Amino acid sequence: MATFEPMKVLKQQKVSDQVYDQLLTQIKNNTWSEGEKLPSENELRVQLGVSRISVREAIQKLTALGIVETRHGEGSFIKKVTSDNYKDMLFPAFMINKNTLQEILEYRTIMEVGAMGLACDRITEDEIRDLERIVIRMEKNNDNFRKFASDDLAFHNSIARASKNDLIINVSVFVFELMSASMEHIVTTLGMIDGKHFHRLILEKLKQHDRTGAVDAMRAHVEKTVMRIDEITP
Repeated sequence: MATFEPMKVLKQQKVSDQVYDQLLTQIKNNTWSEGEKLPSENELRVQLGVSRISVREAIQKLTALGIVETRHGEGSFIKKVTSDNYKDMLFPAFMINKNTLQEILEYRTIMEVGAMGLACDRITEDEIRDLERIVIRMEKNNDNFRKFASDDLAFHNSIARASKNDLIINVSVFVFELMSASMEHIVTTLGMIDGKHFHRLILEKLKQHDRTGAVDAMRAHVEKTVMRIDEITP
């Protein structure tokens, strides 16, 4: 059970924002498990020494971010964190900060190379067969850039899922959703040759469970994409 000290209200910060920060800290510390009910507004009001309106506004903010689910007549409950939660929480920041395609690709250099090491250790034969089907479609595709872009993202999403790490999977879904609007343009601009080469190379290393080779192939793939995008970006 969470215990709160009555808050020292900071004049320069809205009270409901301070309540939100306190609740979010408790949630991050796993004070309540997924699906567990939060204390009532009245209980939180008494524990924190603030108004019921401030508590309600804080819970509404948590609900808007997809962290908490409020059920009519029942109360507020902790939601399971999914890729949609990440998208709802992070997408506005990406819009405000105007993260460029270059920055997203640089992030992929770190994220996907790390995920590849885990995937190589944990991938199943069924997952390898799924990747094989994707690569074959890409190799046969010579003119449908939209389909090639879709298969490209599907390949990388499959690698993320093969890592069996929920955080990597959820963040990957979010990053690739950000990229989806630009991916067809990337493929149209850069062509399909590099994609076909590197995806086949990565797949063969995975088949051999060659961890070092798979990681090196993924690193080379993403770094070359970053380099080529940099060359054509004004």
